[in-house]
Amino acid sequence: MGFQVKKAVREKIYVKVALMSPSGGGKTYSALKLATGMANKIEQQTGNRPKILLGNTEAKRGYYYANEFDYDIVDIDAPHNPEKYVEFIEFAVKEGYGILIIDSSSHEWEGKGGCLELQQQAGGTYQAWGKVTPRHNKFIEAIADSPIHLIATMRGKDQYELEKDEKGKTSVKKLGVGAKQRDGFEYEFTCTFLIDQKTHMADVQKDNTHIFENETATLLNESYGEKIMEWADSGEGYTPVVRNKDTGSDVASDDISAVKKEIIAMCTKLGGTKNEELMTTLKNYVPSGNPNAFRDIDKAKECLEKIKAIKPIA
Repeated sequence: MGFQVKKAVREKIYVKVALMSPSGGGKTYSALKLATGMANKIEQQTGNRPKILLGNTEAKRGYYYANEFDYDIVDIDAPHNPEKYVEFIEFAVKEGYGILIIDSSSHEWEGKGGCLELQQQAGGTYQAWGKVTPRHNKFIEAIADSPIHLIATMRGKDQYELEKDEKGKTSVKKLGVGAKQRDGFEYEFTCTFLIDQKTHMADVQKDNTHIFENETATLLNESYGEKIMEWADSGEGYTPVVRNKDTGSDVASDDISAVKKEIIAMCTKLGGTKNEELMTTLKNYVPSGNPNAFRDIDKAKECLEKIKAIKPIA
């Protein structure tokens, strides 16, 4: 195998930021502040203001700050399977959004229909992770590879400690040590912050930008979003990420097209959207319910077999 050596050149970067905190730490508010600062800097540099999209899994919480910030919102409901989040990221890119907030990404892991539940449905054994992990990895890849600036919030793990104040009064402090996500997930990002529940101050856990490495705990605001964006744009252009796909040849692409056509034919035979069992089954694999959204041939084949067992509506 030959290796091509070339001069390393600093390129522009689509930044990925992670915010971790226990409930009440201010993850959503901090994310909107950072996103707004990033949008301010992009507008200053290009003359065009990017749109911000927030994917909301937190009931009505995503709407709390609509009077303070300019953003669009999409409610992401259960089931929270990885494919839904991959599809959502692709949707944001296709619709021309410049900055995406996923609030929160913990649902993909521990929410209804998320990875932990999928593992139990697959048998609950260690071997069952063999079916779930590749699906979760697709979500990680979508975050890393997507041509969009992205902020993902994560619920902090509920851990507590006793502390005493100056008068000797003891109280319980809630910590957010790590994230409610797969171990190591938080290190997939350009910057990762742990936000204190009471003070809302953020400690940097990982910082590829070097902006925060000498900072003490800080209150995240628009100015930090501007600094992150200035760092991200200090390069010569974007190079799209293209991963090697284990397709083997063009035959795999042809095969999945054939499976899609068979699924569509079965859907027509079974009554289409009027058949609730059919639509529920489809949406377990492609949240939109559109067979053309399949990207994984194994998942398409698995879905097809389940659809074949469904009875047509009377």
